[in-house]
Amino acid sequence: MATHLFAVLLWCAAALPAFVAPQTLTCGRDSVKAAAGMAVRHINDRHKHGFKFRLREVQSSNYQQFSGGCHIDVNVKLSQTKCHFSNPKPADQCELWQMDQRGAVATCSVEFWVMWGMAKITKYECTTRPELTNEELLTVCPSCAKLLPLNDPTGVSAVNEAVRKFNRESKRVHYFTLMEVAQLTAKDVVNIGTVTLLKFALVETTCPRQSAHAFAACTPRCPDRATRVYCQASYYNSHSQVGELDCETYPAKMSSPLPAGEPEPVCRPLFHQSSEACVCKAKLRNPQPSVHHICPFPLHTHKPQ
Repeated sequence: MATHLFAVLLWCAAALPAFVAPQTLTCGRDSVKAAAGMAVRHINDRHKHGFKFRLREVQSSNYQQFSGGCHIDVNVKLSQTKCHFSNPKPADQCELWQMDQRGAVATCSVEFWVMWGMAKITKYECTTRPELTNEELLTVCPSCAKLLPLNDPTGVSAVNEAVRKFNRESKRVHYFTLMEVAQLTAKDVVNIGTVTLLKFALVETTCPRQSAHAFAACTPRCPDRATRVYCQASYYNSHSQVGELDCETYPAKMSSPLPAGEPEPVCRPLFHQSSEACVCKAKLRNPQPSVHHICPFPLHTHKPQ
């Protein structure tokens, strides 16, 4: 346990890369749309929690030409999709949330440098928030579900029970563990009472279902080797009961078994136990507790040499 905590602390202290690989983007006043598209792809590629985003609109831009290249600033507004980040579907094919489903939006300021035909995103900062606050939605849809904080005690307890239910009912080779709580909402239903609506993501662990190990000792498999699952369920508060699970499975990219005797590779911790989460949380301004925020880029904590 101490070794695991020490590893997490080391990740929190690590420096993170500041640049992305060069991509095609030319200098020209008609490049703003291409820059916005590149920005959204980059944000989704680096977004390791919550849901993918789609471009809603370009709000403003600034373009400066200089010898050998240009500098482009783009301000964009993004809409959250229904695709969890672990879903392999391209973001532009993902559905958007309806008003009563409590999606989020993000406004982002993105900086580009284009030099000698090579483009880099050097910085972006986003503000992520619910499309409508609970108070705003109440005025137009009093019966719509209320957003809950992602750490709501009742919701988190319900999700943990749903994970146990998944593992009891699963016929898969390995146990699955919670990757994250994706969204929690609650609404009152006549003759039933309060129903908490759960959305959460699971990841395959290294523990076979027949293993005698305590479940707490089961560590997630590496991202390329892990099957991931995204589930939705209702929790009936008055009965303390999880309803039927509705889950999607995303197969591992590498499904071939390891050679005999070769141990399972050890990988970085999940996002919420990683250095990125530590730094991201520290840099966010007035974060909304009910949504997964887009982390600023870059996340490094020291000045480049």
